Amino acid sequence: MLELTIEIPKELEIGVKELKKEELNRIVCEALKERLSEELMFKIADDLLKESRLTDDFASKLGNELKKRVAKRYGL
Repeated sequence: MLELTIEIPKELEIGVKELKKEELNRIVCEALKERLSEELMFKIADDLLKESRLTDDFASKLGNELKKRVAKRYGL
């Protein structure tokens, strides 16, 4: 298993000192897994969208049209 050293900001030191090593390890592992998962999803999305011809302007227009249709359908 890879070992990682982290720096704890001053404002978190008190809370960290109150936790056992195992608890702190679990918390850091969960946070790291979540963040890595998010980063990987964004990387995959960026790779998929590199070849897209859909512009921000056109996507915005499609979104606005969808909002209008939903509002009309539900009487909003």
